[in-house]
Amino acid sequence: MTMSTLQGRIALVTGATSGIGRAAAVRLARDGATIIATGRNQAEAERTLEAIRAVGGTGHFQAQDITDEAGWIALTNWIEATFGRLDIAVNCAGVFFSKPLPDTSLEDFRWIWNIDVNGCFLGIKHAMRLMQKTGSAGSIINISSLAGLIGLDDCAAYCAAKAAVTHLSKAAALEGAKASPRIRVNSLNPGVIMTEMITKSYGDTPETRAFAMQGNALQTTGEPEDIAAGVAYLAGDASRYVTGSVLLIDGGRGAD
Repeated sequence: MTMSTLQGRIALVTGATSGIGRAAAVRLARDGATIIATGRNQAEAERTLEAIRAVGGTGHFQAQDITDEAGWIALTNWIEATFGRLDIAVNCAGVFFSKPLPDTSLEDFRWIWNIDVNGCFLGIKHAMRLMQKTGSAGSIINISSLAGLIGLDDCAAYCAAKAAVTHLSKAAALEGAKASPRIRVNSLNPGVIMTEMITKSYGDTPETRAFAMQGNALQTTGEPEDIAAGVAYLAGDASRYVTGSVLLIDGGRGAD
């Protein structure tokens, strides 16, 4: 088992009921953090909590709609009352769709923007507010995407939303650096990772996996645990000098 580098820290992970969010919650728990996992699916939340317990960790689930600010206020009030502080916030919850730009409706665009951008904004805002209030030298990690750095066919709305998350993280990092103690904010930008977000759109087939490796220098598929390792790095003291950065974990797909 990995040495508990996050022992005693309190970590919030949104979108923790599947994919990257679940993997991040389990990895942070394995490293010693107490996890507050949020999401909208109670049955899948139980699977996440079971996985946390399986690595010897402690987890709690809170149902959450990340686009509801009143819900964010209630959640952070509960975290403060229950744990006294928040040390790590991972804004992972998000959505994806693939559609040609001429076929993308304004409602489509507003839907993905509301969840991927507004939800992340609220997560940064209320995590930073609680960290400042309780004097935590916190780390906020926003899950963006390779699509937030390059254009992808049939993904204009998603690219726009994730570009906003990437740049929002940089601006928030400048404000977090003025806090006392300082709060670090970074974006983590995965390439194509084999999660439900991909398989629901394209299926889990040999063709999908070949697509996931297309243009990938390492010629291997990315798994949620690969991103969770990056989350653990940004959450811990090894990244104490890292803020406002973009951590791209994509097998080299964005290197050209």
